[in-house]
Amino acid sequence: MKATDKISKIIGNLQDSIKELEGLKIAIPKPEEISSAEYTSAESSAEYSSAESSAEYTSAEYSSAEYTSAESSAEYTSAESSAESKPKVFFSPGLTKFWPRFKYLSGEIVGNLTKTRTMALDDFNVIHSLGYKSDMHIKTDTLLGSISRELPGHKGFIGTVKASNGITYFMPAYSTSIGKLERQTGKITLENKFPATPQVRSGAEGSNGVIYMPSYTRTLKIFTYDTKTGQTGSFTPEKPKRSGIGGCNHIWGAATDKKGEIYMPQVLGSSVAKIDKNGVFKYLEGPAATSGVFGWTHKYVGAIYVETVDKVFCLPRQGKKILIINCVDDSYEEVDLPADYLKVANKNKNFHGFLGPDGWVYSAFWADTKCFRINPYTNEIQWKDYEYEFMDGYQTAKAGSGIMSLGTGYSTAALVKGKNVYLGLAGTSRAIKLEF
Repeated sequence: MKATDKISKIIGNLQDSIKELEGLKIAIPKPEEISSAEYTSAESSAEYSSAESSAEYTSAEYSSAEYTSAESSAEYTSAESSAESKPKVFFSPGLTKFWPRFKYLSGEIVGNLTKTRTMALDDFNVIHSLGYKSDMHIKTDTLLGSISRELPGHKGFIGTVKASNGITYFMPAYSTSIGKLERQTGKITLENKFPATPQVRSGAEGSNGVIYMPSYTRTLKIFTYDTKTGQTGSFTPEKPKRSGIGGCNHIWGAATDKKGEIYMPQVLGSSVAKIDKNGVFKYLEGPAATSGVFGWTHKYVGAIYVETVDKVFCLPRQGKKILIINCVDDSYEEVDLPADYLKVANKNKNFHGFLGPDGWVYSAFWADTKCFRINPYTNEIQWKDYEYEFMDGYQTAKAGSGIMSLGTGYSTAALVKGKNVYLGLAGTSRAIKLEF
């Protein structure tokens, strides 16, 4: 390992440790803020512990043929009257009413409408993003706050899985290979595994070390990759009782819970799927999950597991609701996005989303400068328009971001590192960082 790489790695680790210590200090309430009538220690309740976690994210995109059809406050005090007349309300001390600060990274990569839909972090604090429909290898230096283009590039990938074996895998959509980032060395390799493009959009690792990758196709297939042996396989699950438009069975999103079970929402259908810790696929019992839309409209893309509440949150691409899956009993519900937000939001609202360092689950900018978030403890939903920040001194958000088409998005995948979130470069020339 080069001396410069060692220094970069050490600096990054020190910065992460300092941010973690600062976060712990912020989370400690002042004596005057503590009221036993209204609050209890989050350390005494597993249900209301601090929502500090991380998540890897999968993605979504416009395409053609059979694969796609279209491309307040966080202070939760209850008891403003008396503790005797109202029940106690709990909240995570990690949650805050403040919104993250928007910042553009330095460096620009112009041209190529569809740049990348993947993000993978190595041990040297560099994020690697491989191309979607263009040969790309974009590096985001999280220490310098800059992006650059590396040659050679690779294309055909959507979504990543950070596996337990020290490798992060790039999911094959329009590629016959699985991309691999060896996190300890930063080395990128391709492993040709399929005779044809699997049209995978997401994946998740089970407790058995197998990555399950649902296809975004009319006839659903689950592709598998054993991280121990490198062996691949596939199987075709039974069709759900509710098939959706034209029998479509597309899945675009997967998240693993703490038991190693994987939950997956449908994009065009209305069923919720699961792969248990034994690798058995099934559809959950429950009402139709429509996200309030019908027809060839993307409902849910991506899935985000929040361990502190043991739930999976699925944010809508073009839908009007958020799907929440309770991993304890496999029940699920849909909650409405705010009416005032829906009145002004673009149809393509969200690319995937992420669990923020502050404990909220956030949407990732797609064809919109607006962002919404949900409190996983209370299901309160808030939203904010970042149009002014996107403009960055220019007359429009388009000019400030360098976006070539709303159809390719302001950003794509999101990666959480410490107290910052990095958003993948989409149809823009500039990449975004959110500071918490």
